[in-house]
Amino acid sequence: MIADGSGKWLVPLADLSLILFIVTGGALGASKEHRVTPAEGVATAIYVDGPDAPPLLELLASHPISAGEQMTVLGTYAPGQREAVMQRTEALADQAIAAGVEPRVIVQPAAETRVIARLAHDADPGLARGLQIHGE
Repeated sequence: MIADGSGKWLVPLADLSLILFIVTGGALGASKEHRVTPAEGVATAIYVDGPDAPPLLELLASHPISAGEQMTVLGTYAPGQREAVMQRTEALADQAIAAGVEPRVIVQPAAETRVIARLAHDADPGLARGLQIHGE
């Protein structure tokens, strides 16, 4: 309990908070699981590829693409599955291109093999680099 109400305890608390912030940031930066990925927004539509899945063109026909929406075809593969996943992601990308949508294709190793296509308001983080502050 603080009797005089001076708040001198706030300085050590702020110091400890800053130390915790720095240590946490360092631990996250050193994590081996950290991967740089494209900016991903919340998906507005998801297509999961599989033997019983309808053609991707059905999704594209039922979901009009709005301005700024990006299709990403993501393939992840377990050991020994790389070629099959690459072929399937390229096939989905070709279907999207035939429908007038230029997709981003990402293929990477993972614990399980799967191929999905997602529509989202994604953006390349590099797009903001060219912005300038007006009025200076």
